[in-house]
Amino acid sequence: MKKSNELFNTILGLDEPWEVERVDLSIEQNEVTIYVKYNSNKGICPECQQKCDIYDIRESRKWRHLDTCQLKTYIVASLPRIKCHAHKVKTISVPWAESNQHFSYLFESYAIEFLQATLNQTKVSRLLRISFSQINTIMKRAVNRGLKRRSQAEIEYLGIDEKSMKKGHNYMTILYDLQQGVVLDAIEGRKEESAIKVMQSVKESNHCDSLKAVSMDMWKAYINSSKAVFPDVDIVHDKFHLMKYLNEGVDKTRRKEASKLYKVDDNSLKHTKYLFLKNTENMTAKQSLRFEEVKSMNLETCKAWAIKENFKEFFNCTTINKGKFFFNAWYNDVKESGLKYMIEVSDMIARHWNGIISYLRHKITNSLSENINGRIQQIKTIARGFRAFENYRVSILFYLGNLDMSSQGIL
Repeated sequence: MKKSNELFNTILGLDEPWEVERVDLSIEQNEVTIYVKYNSNKGICPECQQKCDIYDIRESRKWRHLDTCQLKTYIVASLPRIKCHAHKVKTISVPWAESNQHFSYLFESYAIEFLQATLNQTKVSRLLRISFSQINTIMKRAVNRGLKRRSQAEIEYLGIDEKSMKKGHNYMTILYDLQQGVVLDAIEGRKEESAIKVMQSVKESNHCDSLKAVSMDMWKAYINSSKAVFPDVDIVHDKFHLMKYLNEGVDKTRRKEASKLYKVDDNSLKHTKYLFLKNTENMTAKQSLRFEEVKSMNLETCKAWAIKENFKEFFNCTTINKGKFFFNAWYNDVKESGLKYMIEVSDMIARHWNGIISYLRHKITNSLSENINGRIQQIKTIARGFRAFENYRVSILFYLGNLDMSSQGIL
């Protein structure tokens, strides 16, 4: 028995005055219980780290530790309390776990690694033989640790975007570090107050003194929130969202024209929706031939498509002056075309001109969000949805926040 005590002393990495008093094995309950004793009349204050007299001994507590030969293993100890002149009566810290927790450092770290490898909380809780709520608690604590330790490197470019949470108009707002490619935080809703709250939170917990620009859609709530929290920072309207609006203008033009042609038994635009929305370099040989055939016709849809394609050259402009010259010429061409839906989009772009031209200064986009949104959807699918948004947020930051979530004091 003495040898087993010494073995577990070594395994737990205990130093005087902590030592393993005894080890109990219960085959019936499939458990190993390690009883640890504190042998000293002095203890360290957890607040000021001063050596103080032991005041009394609390009732015994139990912590779940890593399994021993597939047996559930627990550490049991009665914790002394010290009496500190500055901080009064305090329970001393233990070397194997954080204060007021039920898992050892090693067990918690193992659970975190397991979760990151599987993305499946239900599976991990079953394999580790703990409850789902306990797994959820471990994740929350890990994320809180990670947010407190988050690298204080200067953030130069932020991205803000929305993500649908469920059917209907239910959205969350996500804030990204565009250079590091990580999620900084997420909040329920996409209204101005929500966006301001998440931006303010990120501003307070990160170094944003070097922030140069925030990339976003032309959603008014995001524009206002950025101006409120980062008044001296440029707003850059994401080019992929701009192209989305232009594509919508082309598609509306196509539908309107197709309806007119159909009334006179002209099927020129039948089954052409994706020809006008798809990038030409991604078309099959058959699609390319069909598209060339359609483009040879004098159709309004083809003119709208050409307007959309021409705008792509704006993003290749090398100076602000070239960008202004290009846009003025393009805008006049759109007006002269008389195409209602393309004029509407061009007017919208003109109203947000400052955020459009800022792209040429910073060359940033929210393309990162497409990749991250796909990974968020994967997390949601594996979890089969989330009842509470806070659990959703914790999972997003746990898997996509690039946080240092390891337990301190790992044995």
